[in-house]
Amino acid sequence: MQERKNKRLAVLLGVLCSITAIVYYLSSRDGSIEIDKNVFKNYDLKSINEIILESKKGKVELKFNGAKWELNNQFDADPSMVEVLFATLQQAEPKRPLAETIQDSVCNELSQNGVKVSVIASGKAESIFYAGGNEQKTQTYFCTADEDRKSYLMSIPGYRVYTAGIFELEEKDWKNKYVFGFNWRNFQRLEAQFPQKPADNFTIAMQDNYFAVEGLVSVDTAKLNDFLDDVSLLTVDEYVDTVNFQESGAKPLPVMIIRVTDIGRRVYTLELYKPAAGGGSVTGLINGAEWALFDPRKIQTILKPKPFFGK
Repeated sequence: MQERKNKRLAVLLGVLCSITAIVYYLSSRDGSIEIDKNVFKNYDLKSINEIILESKKGKVELKFNGAKWELNNQFDADPSMVEVLFATLQQAEPKRPLAETIQDSVCNELSQNGVKVSVIASGKAESIFYAGGNEQKTQTYFCTADEDRKSYLMSIPGYRVYTAGIFELEEKDWKNKYVFGFNWRNFQRLEAQFPQKPADNFTIAMQDNYFAVEGLVSVDTAKLNDFLDDVSLLTVDEYVDTVNFQESGAKPLPVMIIRVTDIGRRVYTLELYKPAAGGGSVTGLINGAEWALFDPRKIQTILKPKPFFGK
């Protein structure tokens, strides 16, 4: 009886050993697929001075001019957004290659409807790939742009984010959010006009090594310095393509116009209007070309007439 029991246990042990060996073999085979984590970043990120993002939405070209990043050779790029882009390029890595049965279809979809990303150093393309994701924007796929086209499921280790999102941004999302961004070493003159009430107009300029409001004998320097700080740090909430004004759609007189001149005699302007129709944001026209929306609380700090600065 005991001998029969021992035989059954021996057979069971043999079966368990076989199962263990099979599981180990299969897991070893799965783990044997080594993924090159640097397949999309096999370059020195510090040498990169140009990144081009191309899609059906348009072309975004970010280029470092030696001092700052420029956008499409026309605007200053938002430094914080450029930092996010570089962090994504540095940290994004393949989680696994996609199944062979969908490799071609995914690569075709990304090349047609995704974003072509070109990472360039001194005119040489160090990496070119296509980026995009599923319809729910929960998974990101990259596809190499070489002849062997290979697509991967991508992720940023430790984060649950839609990795391709940064590549899909439009031109307006890359613009520097600072309206003026001047510093005191470059500042020369500020003129404020109130077209609907010219008596409130004023000019700030350097007089005897300090800033003063022309025409005011006694100036509250604390108020003046706070005002200049608020102007220099003013940021856009959102750039927009068009604006609908409340007054029959016609462009009304600005509430205020700020004109800043730096020591290089470059002039920067901001025209401020009443909130756009259907919204509480303040509308602004930057340098006569770019429409933007502002939080009213930001504008309230700079909407000051000339008497405000007197003691």
